[in-house]
Amino acid sequence: MIEGWPSFSGEYQVGDPESQVVLVTLASELDRSKFLDKVALMGTMKTENIGIEKVVANTISNTSIRYVVVCGAEVHGHLAGDAILALHKNGIDDDGRIIGARGAIPYLTNLGNDAIERWHDQVEVVDLVNIEDPARIMEVIDSLEPREPYPEEPIKAMLGKAETESVKEARILSPELVAIEARVRSIESEVKDLGKIQKVMAGLTSGLVQGFVAGFVLTLLIMALRRFV
Repeated sequence: MIEGWPSFSGEYQVGDPESQVVLVTLASELDRSKFLDKVALMGTMKTENIGIEKVVANTISNTSIRYVVVCGAEVHGHLAGDAILALHKNGIDDDGRIIGARGAIPYLTNLGNDAIERWHDQVEVVDLVNIEDPARIMEVIDSLEPREPYPEEPIKAMLGKAETESVKEARILSPELVAIEARVRSIESEVKDLGKIQKVMAGLTSGLVQGFVAGFVLTLLIMALRRFV
């Protein structure tokens, strides 16, 4: 464990620094007094970029931590739970995007592959997304197999010190801007769906008009034939 751990502030409380568990509660505010004697850190994580970076950085700087339990209500738009699970499973691409994440902007710009690979090797991520029952969460924590500390030196990440030359405009990291981006995408999706509905209605209307005209012409022809016959 590095001196001064944990290095990065956040919406969490410190429990037992020697514990092997970090408990991430996503958007849910659970009763922390029930868990702090069993976990190293416990707190919310509401963004799929900065929030995840802080979890990773505070984890790899304490080798006692071997599990990250992700529970609580998923974060609308951000899908932070989905993103941290995808990060552990798939890592990031060359642009820093979490592969397979479905949130608004799942880009990690302050952590390199070395830190992410170390996090992947050091911890197991336990998926309890959308579970808020304290008894169920405690049962899972108590069932985790005891492990020895990770057999390498702790790593002190330097969030906020990463180079920015390759950062694209799409990498908006503040929670407020992420929420706006998510809403814009939702509106765009709704507009596209509305356009599809309009096309279908236009096709139906066109078909009805054509059918009426064809029926009218056919009726006139039948009437004309009857007159001559």
